[in-house]
Amino acid sequence: MNRKIVTIVLAVALIAGFFLPLNQVSSASAFDVVKAPSYGMTDIQFLLAKYLWILIPLSGVILLIGALNNGNYFLGRGIWTLLPLLAILYIILKPIIDGYKIGDMIKGFGVGMIVMTVFSLILAVFHPKK
Repeated sequence: MNRKIVTIVLAVALIAGFFLPLNQVSSASAFDVVKAPSYGMTDIQFLLAKYLWILIPLSGVILLIGALNNGNYFLGRGIWTLLPLLAILYIILKPIIDGYKIGDMIKGFGVGMIVMTVFSLILAVFHPKK
């Protein structure tokens, strides 16, 4: 497959997943999480998790622009393919470390979380040749 087409499709999927529901209980997307007020919360872990969501569509936009610009990526393609996966891993693993059950958490994933997780994993692992 052509590297440009694969990158464009995966980047658009990451951007779209950012606006889809994160869990099955509510219709809140990652966009809603980012724009929600923090009401003076200064807990660094809360702010880190909140703003890690921004890395996913930002990486998608940079990858999309780089693919449309004949493979000229700002800071290289590798970093932009790994950032969404690292952000998702932190967001998933932090509650597990705090004591939540992974099975219950996976059952509650919504379409947006599944899309972002799957496509960020594919983007990080699959590197087609030019």
